[in-house]
Amino acid sequence: MPDRCQILAIVRICENCSMHSDSDSLFDLKQTTQQAPLATPPITEDQIRSLRDAFAAAGIDSMKDRKDVIESCTFPRLVVNIRELLARDVRPILRRIEERSSNKRPTVGSAWDNREEDTWIDKL
Repeated sequence: MPDRCQILAIVRICENCSMHSDSDSLFDLKQTTQQAPLATPPITEDQIRSLRDAFAAAGIDSMKDRKDVIESCTFPRLVVNIRELLARDVRPILRRIEERSSNKRPTVGSAWDNREEDTWIDKL
């Protein structure tokens, strides 16, 4: 059984305890400053150059077509100028340009006329 001195010491400790204070927190920790969210870096000049080169190599010359490709990768964010892109947007846009250029097939004639390989009849 604790004696009177031990009980008074425990009461003093509890009176100073943060659980009995008016603070909302369990412990009296100093408030840490809120960290700013990590900012996504903007597009660099090299990335802009690589996008323009990729558009040119794929034959995507009209600004409307270029904007359609870019917006298909940045939806729902609208991009008015290429400099509004973020560094993380470049890779998906380059992939989309590559997909679009690799899927280009002649639009005239039938599938038979546009086949890539010769058949045995063609070889005769």
